[in-house]
Formats: sequence, structure tokens, C-alpha cells
Amino acid sequence: MRIGILGPLDVRDETARPVEVSGPRLRVLLVRLAVEAGRPVSVGRLLDDLWDGAPPSGGGNALQALVSRLRGVAGRDLVEHGPAGYRLGIDPAEVDAVAFERDVVAARAEDDPARRAHLLRAALRLWRGPALADAADAAFAAAPIARLEELRLAAVEDRVDAELAAGLPVPPVADLEPLAAANPLRERLRGQLMRALYAAGRQADALEVFEETRRALADRLGVDPSPGLSAVHLAILRRDPVVRSAAEQPAAPAPEVPPDVPRPARTNLPAQLTSFVGREEESRRVGKLLRETRLVTLTGPGGAGKTRLAGESAAALVEEMPDGVWFVPLAPVSTPADVVQAVLAALAVPETVRPVETRVVPRPLERLTDFLAAKRMVVVLDNCEHVLDATARLADHVLAQAPGVRMLATSREPLGITGESLCPVPSLPLPDADVADPAEALGFASVRLFGDRAAAVRPGFAVDAETVADVVEICRALDGIPLAIELAAARLRSLTPGQVAARLGDRFRLLTGGSRTALPRHRTLRAVVDWSWDLLDDVERTVLRRLSVFAGGATPDAAVDVCGLPAPDAPEPQDVIDVIAALVEKSLVMADGDAEVRYRLLETVRVYAGERLEEAGEALRVRSAHAAHLVALAERAEPELRRRDQLRWTERLAAERGNVTVAFRHVIDTGDRDTGLRLVAALVWFWVLRDMEVEAGHWAVAVRDMVGDDPPPGLEEQHALCVISAKVIKEMTKDVGPTRESLHAVFDTVADALPERPLHPVLALMESASALLSGDLGEITRRLRRIEDHPDPWVRAVSHTLLAHMAINTGHIDEAAAEAADGYARFRDLGDRFGMILVLSGMMQVAMARGELAEAVALGEEAYGYATMGVSPEQGASILAQLGRARAELGDLAQARDDVERAMAQTERIGELADAAGASLQLCEMDLKGGDRAAARAHAARARRWTEPRGHRPDFAQAVRRTLSRLGSLAEEDGDLDAALDWHTKAFTDLRNDALMGNPALATMVEGLAACAAARGACVRAAELLGTAHTLHGFRDVTSYDAERTHAYVTSVLGPDAFAVAYERGRQVTRDDVFAAGVDLVRSTAPEPV
Repeated sequence: MRIGILGPLDVRDETARPVEVSGPRLRVLLVRLAVEAGRPVSVGRLLDDLWDGAPPSGGGNALQALVSRLRGVAGRDLVEHGPAGYRLGIDPAEVDAVAFERDVVAARAEDDPARRAHLLRAALRLWRGPALADAADAAFAAAPIARLEELRLAAVEDRVDAELAAGLPVPPVADLEPLAAANPLRERLRGQLMRALYAAGRQADALEVFEETRRALADRLGVDPSPGLSAVHLAILRRDPVVRSAAEQPAAPAPEVPPDVPRPARTNLPAQLTSFVGREEESRRVGKLLRETRLVTLTGPGGAGKTRLAGESAAALVEEMPDGVWFVPLAPVSTPADVVQAVLAALAVPETVRPVETRVVPRPLERLTDFLAAKRMVVVLDNCEHVLDATARLADHVLAQAPGVRMLATSREPLGITGESLCPVPSLPLPDADVADPAEALGFASVRLFGDRAAAVRPGFAVDAETVADVVEICRALDGIPLAIELAAARLRSLTPGQVAARLGDRFRLLTGGSRTALPRHRTLRAVVDWSWDLLDDVERTVLRRLSVFAGGATPDAAVDVCGLPAPDAPEPQDVIDVIAALVEKSLVMADGDAEVRYRLLETVRVYAGERLEEAGEALRVRSAHAAHLVALAERAEPELRRRDQLRWTERLAAERGNVTVAFRHVIDTGDRDTGLRLVAALVWFWVLRDMEVEAGHWAVAVRDMVGDDPPPGLEEQHALCVISAKVIKEMTKDVGPTRESLHAVFDTVADALPERPLHPVLALMESASALLSGDLGEITRRLRRIEDHPDPWVRAVSHTLLAHMAINTGHIDEAAAEAADGYARFRDLGDRFGMILVLSGMMQVAMARGELAEAVALGEEAYGYATMGVSPEQGASILAQLGRARAELGDLAQARDDVERAMAQTERIGELADAAGASLQLCEMDLKGGDRAAARAHAARARRWTEPRGHRPDFAQAVRRTLSRLGSLAEEDGDLDAALDWHTKAFTDLRNDALMGNPALATMVEGLAACAAARGACVRAAELLGTAHTLHGFRDVTSYDAERTHAYVTSVLGPDAFAVAYERGRQVTRDDVFAAGVDLVRSTAPEPV
């Protein structure tokens, strides 16, 4: 267990998984104990500190309850109690404040300055924000906060001195300026800031810092600056080499510095390849606003640098936010309806429709709310202006429902909702037209930006006496807009600054005479891109405008297919890549990617090129070619998704997600029925593998509405797949959720669309799937038998696998074993990892039923290995939970708990709270077996919090009833039989006999009821219920906590013979009998007459 108090409280288990400690007083308690780092704190001291000197009556009990809650969420060994009071039961070095102090001491002992600097940097990275942030207002915190802040400042000063001694560059101004501003009398730090300012070309600012420090020392202390600070001042005045910038100093061999140890990423912020110039002050202001408010919007014209400023500002908060910082690009989103989906995708929240016998997926906004409810993170919404209303509604909803989430938006106009803090992003400051001094010109961020970017494309370039006039003219002509400046600087590859200035002047004089009501982007950025366009030859223009149809980038093959269409000004297909390479050189196309390059346009350039495509009259033809390429790719990949190369093809299709969206939009806009049906049919199984079925439903519904009921000739199966996806997912995502009857109606409609002997594997399974809702398990089995001889080997493998699961659910374990072995062999031959995960799950259940625990663990480890490869990753959490159960029975309790906790964390992270509740109930049972009833109650209470508000959703049917049953058993063991009966009654009320309530869950509920009957004195009835649970399972579940404790007690009361008779009588009760009895089963547990 690691505890972080150098910032907001951050608790991590041994696998670095966050441990949520909810409630301000509980967090303060943990902070208070962590401050002492293993030393005991008396009860009286804790009471005074936690309740501000006014503890409640019976304070000892209140404190004990608080400690119990902390142990419940973070482990019972975390807090120890002894005669001297409470203390943390962990190694003090696991507290980041202690680790920081020890690391600093070790660093200072190093003689080598490079090594010393490296160790100090590593120590300072432990800081994520203000020390003891969760207890900042508490009286006890003042002294340790002051002490830790002093240690941090001293470590920063030591680090800077070590870096300078090692010959490393002076740290950036942004690193030192906030610290120096907050400590105006700290002379060593102020001197280091002066060095940094001078190294950045800001001599005047460096000298002003000295004057401010001198005045402060004189006014407040009546002393002069120290000799050390005065020496830095004099060196700057003399332009002494000791304070020259790194760029001015002669090159020296780089010292050997050990590489920093990477830390787990908690962000998807794009990595930046260029320096951040000119927005340091804005970045600090944005960071301050984000710490003080929950919604900050950066507003300004296109190209002003809002995206870069947002990324840099948010990056500073990655270590402060327990759940990180996440970037959501909205530029590719073309309609307001897709905003929530874009956020879900960026946050990696799977949009999943599980098999209908187990779950129904809520709407995207509900999934997002569930996912974010307990998170503490920053979400960056970039480029909101074209979907402003939808983004505003989303932000308002999320901020209301997720109190730990902060949002940073970039837009050309405010979102306009309550609580929004606006931060305008103006153009970069500009020098006057007559500025001729290079040093004075470089005091303006626009000139520094141009100089930095120009030096990158023309080595040796500098803003000097020869170039300063042209650079100032360029920056002023471009209104200080960063994107325009960067594009202009890129032209120094082939033009001089004077030639660039002359061209920009001509172009802007033409545009200035136009409409003053045009958008800023059209008055400035259009001019820059117009100018870039004019420098291209006809072939380059053709390729650039055709590339604009790619929303997610283009592979070389895709670019050749689309950009090589025959036309007078088009290149030959074999020449397309050479033309794109020329565009890359001109900074109009970016080449990204490691294993395979992808070509991408800046958004501004893409929009501009798209307009040129329309003007050329090519839009329809090129967009159709783009969609045709996507169809060909998806159809080529589709059968491979069920074969050995499925991982490669899955990743290939995943990279085309943005292009798929554009292709569907085009298909729907043009009414292209054939292409739409082929694209849906080819992508259906990919969407299943990547847990994206809701996205599938969105496009399937749109295409189905466009096509209608009559399939085009030759596309009957594609039409059927589209109809199935559209109708099933549309029904399951309704506001009120599906009913048994409405789903029956959907599958009846689907059956009408099916060919008599469908060839596509998904269609071949539809007849069996439609029977799942009936509750007639025999009919499901008969339909599965009918496809055992299907020509597709994958269908045959699935049929045997599903027959294995059906046999498990009906208690035929030997039959299940045979079918699963058959299915496994078939999937292994095919190389389909998805199918192997499915069949291995059944094989694990068979092994558990037979008591073959080691075999169950081996099977689970194999399945989990496949799930982590990226094929249906959501199944991995389910496998982990099964693994935890097997390991627990095998005696590996530590690993078992780790597996189940990871399963719970993963499912909670993606908003699958029904599965998370199931894992929490599993932890509850583990703690009951271990004798920790307090921890067990906490797990059950958490499951109730997750399930109770969602009891109306069909996908929560099992989780809700199993939670109610467990609460009943806990009440029964506590001796509160009235409460126990109430919980069990709720569990059995309105029980529906359908596939959403499987036998294992039903058997678990009956076992809990048996325990209640025994506690009420109805031991014969308890024995009968245990027999019924055996029948439902198909075996006696010796791993069940309730069943085993009840079995032992009732046998001792009745005797073995009487118990066996009653148990056998209960064995005759069937699943249908249980559903028919319903709540009467609870009533049947009344005490037996004496």
C-alpha cells in the first residue's frame, strides 16, 4: 500500500490500483496518520484534530467507527491499534512525504552533480500539488505543511544548482517563476530565476527581478542583497558567460545522467514535438483557474493556440489528479449526436451490448455518468464550437453528476453554462513596426515563436540585425496568430524571410479589402492557407484536396486508392506517395505512426482543402471512392476476424474509426444503399470484438432507415445483418429499457428477415438467440443442434461451446465437459481468441464443479491471456473474477483477492456496475469466510449502492437480487430475522422465468434462504432448500459460504439420515417450480411446530 499526501490524498494498492477513500473526515484521518509515518497518535489527539477541538459525545466510538471504515476500504492491516493509540501498519517509506525526505537526503550525499540532479528530480516528481491538500484547513496541518514546503523549495534550489554544476541547461522560466514569486525574500531561488530569464533572452526581466528582490529586502528586513545574488546581477549586466543561455554557450560533452524511471501513464494528452513558446503566463493562469473552479473554457479565434495551451496547462495537473487528465478531440465530430460517443471513445469506455440473456446496455450518457461518478480527473474537450450546444449540455450534466471531475474546454465562443470560467486566448503580443533591436523584438512571444520554428527548419537561423525587420513584418502581417506564424516559418525551407514577408503582404492587402463581417478564421488563417495553396503545383493541389476526405488519417494504400483517381491534374497511382512526401515537406501533411505511417492534415488545412474539393466538382466522386476503399478493406478483414490473424486485422480496422464515420455519413447523405449495407455487414463482428456494439447500432439504424424493408438483389444477408443490429440495439437502448415481450417482438421481426439457410456466422446463430428469451432451455438446445453441421467451421465451434454452457446451466456437467472440449479444439484450430475465451470460461466452471481447482486456475490464466490481447477486453474482468474464486478455494487468498479487486476496479472504470457489484459480493463472501464481518458488510453495502438505483434495468436483474439475498444473509447472521425476511422477500418478488435469471444466481438465492430457514428453526425446510440448490447448480457447491455453514448446522440438528431424506426431497424441485413458488419460498421458511 502506498499513500500520497504531497498533493490530494492518493492511495494505491501493491499493483498501483487506486483505492477510493470517500468522505472528507475519513481522508483527513488517513492524512493525519500518514503525517506521523508509523508513529502512534493518541485517541485524544485524533479526536481533537479530526473534530477541530470539539469531538462529539462518545467520541471514542465515533473514532472507532471511522477507523473501521478506513480498514474496510483500504485493508484491515492498514491501521494498527496499541496502548499509545492508532498508527499506520505500513513501512513509513510507503508514504510519499517520507520517501521524499529520504530521497533528498540521499541525493545531497552524491558527489557527482549530474547524479545529484537526477535524484533530486526523481524526488520532486513525488509532489502532485500542495502538501496535505485534503487537510489544508485543519489546525494540525499547518506545521507539517510549512515544513514540507520548505523542504521542497530547498530541494528545487539544490536541483537547479546541481544541474548548472553538471553543465546542463538552465531550467525553463515557467519552472521557477511561480516559486520565486511566492518567496520574494528567498535569494538563492530569485537568483536562479534571474539566470533562467537571462538564458531565455529576457535580460531586462532578469534585472527587474533583482530590483524587486533588493527593494523587498530593504523594505521588509532592512538589509542589502547577499554577495551571491549581487554576483548574479553583475554577471548579467556584463553578459558574463557564467549566465549565458545554453544556445550561446559552446557545446560540451553531455554528462551521463541515469534515465528517469517511467511512471504509469494516466493521460492520453498528445506528445508534443515542438517547444511551448509564448504562453507561459496564460498556462499558469489556466492551471490556477482549473484548481479553483471546475469548468474553464479557453476562447479565441481559430489558430490562436487554444489546443496547445489546453494541453500544456492540463499536463501540469496529471500528477495532481488521481485519475489523470484525458484529452477529447471534438474536431472530427461532425454532428452533435456524436459528442458523447467521442468522449466515451477518448476515455476508453466500451460501448457494449452483452448477450441478451445477461444484460442490456444503457444509453451512452448514462454509461459516461456511471464511469465518471467516482473519478477525480480533468477532461479536456477540444474544438467545441461546431457542436457547442451538445457540448454544453454534456458538460453541465457531467459536472452535476461527477463532483470529482474538472473540465477544460477550447472553443471559439463560451459554452454559456453556470459556473463556467472564461479564459480568452488572444493573439501573441506584437512588437511595434519600427522595432529594430533583435533583443527587444525577442521580448515579444510572436517573434520568439517564429524564431524557434524557423530554426527548426533552417538550422542556424536566428532573429538578428539582418532578419529582425522582416520577421517583425511577418508577425504583424499574420496578426500574431500562432498557426499562421508556424506555417510562415516553415516556408524558410525554400524562401528567405524577406521573400516570405513580401508574399504575405501582397495576399493580405487583397483580403483586407473584403468583408469585415467574415469570421476571423476566414480573415487570417484562410489567407495563410491560400498562400500555401498558391505555392503548390496542380498535381499537389489535387492530392491535397482529395486527402481532405480522410478524417482519421490515411494509410499509403488508402491514399493511392483515393488520390490516384484518373483526372487531368491527378498523379499516376504509383506517383501519389511521392507527391504526398512533397506536401509533408511543405508542412501541409503530417506523417505519423511507427509500424505503419499514416498521413494526416491539420484540421484547418483539412477544412480548407475540403472546400477546394467542392469547388473542383470532385467531392461526390472522391468521397464515394473513399467509402468504396473502406468497404473493400472491411470485407477483406471480416472473415479474418474469426481466424488466426484476428489481432492484426482488428487493429487495422480500429485505426480507421474516423474514416468509417465519414464513409457512413457520405453513404447516408447520398442514399447509397448497397455501400451502406455492405459496410455495416462487414463491420458487425469487428464492433462485437471491440465492445462497440452501441456504435454499430447507431449506424445500422441509420442505414436500415435509409434502405427500408426490401433488400437490394444479392445483398439479402447484408440486409438481414443490418436489420438485426438496428432492431436489437435500438430496442435495448430505449429510455425505459426492453421488456421480455418487446424483445420477443424484435426477434420475431428478425426471423422474418433471415434467409432459410444463412451462410454468415452471425445470422446462423440468430435462430438459437431468439429462443434465449423464452426460458425454454430445451428448445435452445434443439436449435443449437440444428447448426452443428453448418458449412462454416466457426459456427460449428460456437454451437458446441454454447451447448456446453447450456449443459452447465441445466446441471449436466459431464455433457458440458464433452461439448466444451469439442468447442475448444475447434476454436484452437481456427486461432480465434474470442471463441477460446468463451469456451474456456465454461471449462473453468466444469473444473470448479468437479473440484479440479488447479485445472480451473490454469484454464482461467489461459483465457485471461487472450482477453488482454485486445480481443473483447471486457471479458477479461469476468475471467479475473472466476480466477479469483478458483484461487481462493485453492488457498491462494492474496492472489485471489487481487484478481477480484482488479475485476471490480476494471468493471467500475468502464461503468459496468452490475459486474462490479458481482465482484464486490465475491469479496464479501471471501471476508465472511475469513471472519471479517465488518469488511463483508462494507462490500455488500457497496454492491447495494451500485445496484439499488438501477434496479429497473434488466441487465441488473441478477446483481440486484443477489445483493438483496446477501443483505438478507448478513441480517440473519446478525440475529435480525425480521430484516432478513424482508431482504429475502424483496429478492424473490416478481421473479421472472427467463434467461436473464440464470440457474447459478437462482441457486445462490436459494442457499441464502436455506440459511434463513435454519436460523428460524425450520431445519427440515433448510435441508430441502439445500437440495433444491444442488439441483439448480447440477452439483453440490462446496465453495458456497451459506450452503456449507447451513449444511453443517442442519445435519447436526436433524442427524444424517433425516437430513438426507429432506435433502433428496428438495432435489426433486425444478427451476420451473422455484419460479412458480416465488415469494412463497420465503414464506415456507416459517418455524416448524415443536
